[in-house]
Amino acid sequence: MTIQEIKEIILPYIEEPIIDFEIERQIFSEKNGRKTFNKKIRDKVDKKFGVYVWVDKATNEIVYIGMAGKIKSDGIAGDHSIQDRLLASRGKNEITKKDIQTNDYIRDVMTDKNIETLNFYIMYSRTDEPPAYIEALLLYKYYKRNNRLPKLNYSF
Repeated sequence: MTIQEIKEIILPYIEEPIIDFEIERQIFSEKNGRKTFNKKIRDKVDKKFGVYVWVDKATNEIVYIGMAGKIKSDGIAGDHSIQDRLLASRGKNEITKKDIQTNDYIRDVMTDKNIETLNFYIMYSRTDEPPAYIEALLLYKYYKRNNRLPKLNYSF
């Protein structure tokens, strides 16, 4: 599955334009690399709900499909925006019990998977479209095409 196919699948459910930018692994080697990552997220990503996709630039492989924002029982969208999600903790380290920040998570993934550049695609959902539905649709289509999930999606 390609990013172009993803765009075609979800076009009826998202606002345009689709935001895209790159994160290079080398920024994390710089003195303020984590801050540089966070600044790029704040500059490029709005506080809106939707889905986001990470693609290994060298291979064009989709490595992660995620979402931010949930529809609550009263019909109102809530929880984290995509910007908040990309800046927030991703949970606790099992050994140290410290929060793993997204910038550290991405640095570690890029190092472990030997990814030099990740392309980020940000797709904001229309106000009446739940991001969880859009994410599920993409994961389903990816699974049906590849008989597996993207590398960094551990369950569906």
